[in-house]
Amino acid sequence: MKTLPTPRLLGFLIEKGYKYCLFETTCINQHKAYAGITLKPVKKHPLLQNLLYPFNACYSIIREPLQMATGLANTLILVELGFKKFEVFEKSLEEFNKITTIKVC
Repeated sequence: MKTLPTPRLLGFLIEKGYKYCLFETTCINQHKAYAGITLKPVKKHPLLQNLLYPFNACYSIIREPLQMATGLANTLILVELGFKKFEVFEKSLEEFNKITTIKVC
């Protein structure tokens, strides 16, 4: 499953022990984007010679991906998450929303 990166999503991944993101860069031709970047969070730094195809780089999750969560011009950025990870993230958002919802009488 692929989703747009947000600071909250990256914070969730950092909290779960993810330290790095594998990067896949592609050329796309969409109305507002010319390049596409797919981020795949990983917990351990892989050997750069043995990156999983189609990924071509690895970065610290607290640097480049966090900057990308705020957006890059002409670039579509997506985070690739397994379905289970995405479900856990959604549940954490629901819990956060319950805590932060203020009831007005």
